[in-house]
Amino acid sequence: MRASRISIVLLLIPACSCFSPCGPPFLRHTGPARNHFVGAQRKVVIPECPLPGRAGSLQQTKGSNDDSSDVINKVMSNTMEGEMGTRGEIYVGLQFGLIFLVVFGPAFQDLVESTSLLAGLALSVGGLGLGFIGVSDLGSNLTPWPKPVNDGTLQKDGAYGIVRHPLYGSLIVTCLGLSVLSLSFPRLLFTGMLYALLNAKSAREEEFLAEAYPDYSEYCNQVQDRLIPYASEAASLLRKVSGGK
Repeated sequence: MRASRISIVLLLIPACSCFSPCGPPFLRHTGPARNHFVGAQRKVVIPECPLPGRAGSLQQTKGSNDDSSDVINKVMSNTMEGEMGTRGEIYVGLQFGLIFLVVFGPAFQDLVESTSLLAGLALSVGGLGLGFIGVSDLGSNLTPWPKPVNDGTLQKDGAYGIVRHPLYGSLIVTCLGLSVLSLSFPRLLFTGMLYALLNAKSAREEEFLAEAYPDYSEYCNQVQDRLIPYASEAASLLRKVSGGK
């Protein structure tokens, strides 16, 4: 029994020495060796090696920035190129102005309604007035057909001294005024269709007038506007402002 206890103790001594700092020399790390190993670890410096694509990526980014800078400088140079007032500035100004109104349109709702009310009333009254004067000037020559009456005369004075077809112009301007007054897109669309129809009708009517009156071509040279009064003057002014001829 005593021999068995001694055997067990002898077996436990090596096992415990593995966990004890005072164990056998072959199972312990000496202090200096351990410190030397730690110091060696601290002195190790791992050199930075750039990734294979990193240098190329940096060069590509730098090249892209240079290209962008060149493009910006070129655009600025193009903007300053040319003589002021001859490059079509009116179109660019109106373009950005309309874009601004589209983006911030709801903020100007009250202003748009007030402006459309005044503009619509002015156009409607002006159109009705033009039609009244045209009917008065035409007198007994009035007919709904493009072909003139057989015993008629060529009217050149009054409203016909401003526009060749004041009655058609009256319809167009009045309908445009109603469209603006009500801010109605369908009305505006139908007004455009009416303009196209009356323009075609007036062209056919002028063929009949040229056959009936030999001096009608001279009258057309004197009165250049066919449907809308002062349309040619407005177009000429727009061309001058935009730098055109």
